[in-house]
Amino acid sequence: MKTLRALGTVIGIGIAATLPLAAAADAPATIAILGSSTAAGTGATNYDSAFAGRYGRYLAALRPAWNLVNLGVGGYTTYNVMPTGYKPPANRPSPDTARNITKVLALHPHALLICLPSNDINNGYPASEYNANFDSLRLWAARAGIQVWVSTPLPRSALDSSRRVMLIALRDRILSRYAPRAIDFYDSLGGEDGRYFPAFNSGDGIHTNDRGHKILFLRVVAANLTGISTSIAFTAGSDPAPWVASGLPKLILGGKPGSVMVEGFRRGIFIDLRGRTLAPGRSPAPWRNAVPADGR
Repeated sequence: MKTLRALGTVIGIGIAATLPLAAAADAPATIAILGSSTAAGTGATNYDSAFAGRYGRYLAALRPAWNLVNLGVGGYTTYNVMPTGYKPPANRPSPDTARNITKVLALHPHALLICLPSNDINNGYPASEYNANFDSLRLWAARAGIQVWVSTPLPRSALDSSRRVMLIALRDRILSRYAPRAIDFYDSLGGEDGRYFPAFNSGDGIHTNDRGHKILFLRVVAANLTGISTSIAFTAGSDPAPWVASGLPKLILGGKPGSVMVEGFRRGIFIDLRGRTLAPGRSPAPWRNAVPADGR
């Protein structure tokens, strides 16, 4: 296996990109999630197969001193996670003081992922309300020095056509307004009509399945919430499976044999786009003979 290395740089298929250098990697830190049923793992066969469950394992392997605090609850809207003491408009839920932005601030996390896909839309709330709530949640966290990522809605086939138009508009707003810390949970799971592609529908028209949760997991990894990943490029035999590089949002090296990425160089974490993780220190070449750390 030939390895190309450069301090703080990734090189592969003619692409070079600067990565954040590892800093305080072994110091304790927290990643928090505010969310609803997708964050809680609904749609997956079990929590271990859900994006948050996978990300928790990934984080523990990558940085043992780091932990994931998942505050996701099924059915929650942006109103459920507003600050303690917030007075919602009539016919809107009050904040859950155990799982809201105030709770997040008390944790002093390194980063926050807001994953509230479409319950506001399903409940009939106007865009002006949930858009303002997203902006406020992000602002309160940012003022406390917390780095904030916001995920887009997923497809939701069970919505009527007018609400699916609102869902697409919310997706586009998040990708535009919160870039570069917006995570696309929609692309490849559904079409522009707001409906799931059958392969990613858990069966209820609302949530994605194990296969979709794997994709969400990899997109969270690629967003590099830790900010401390270092990576190197290398070749790995003839396996054509594409791999993703943590720390390089949107950059995927793959599609051709011999093009893969090493995740979390210091601990040797390897992850492919199917969500498979190799044990620390294992070589991924040849991949087909390797056993993923998560047993899948």
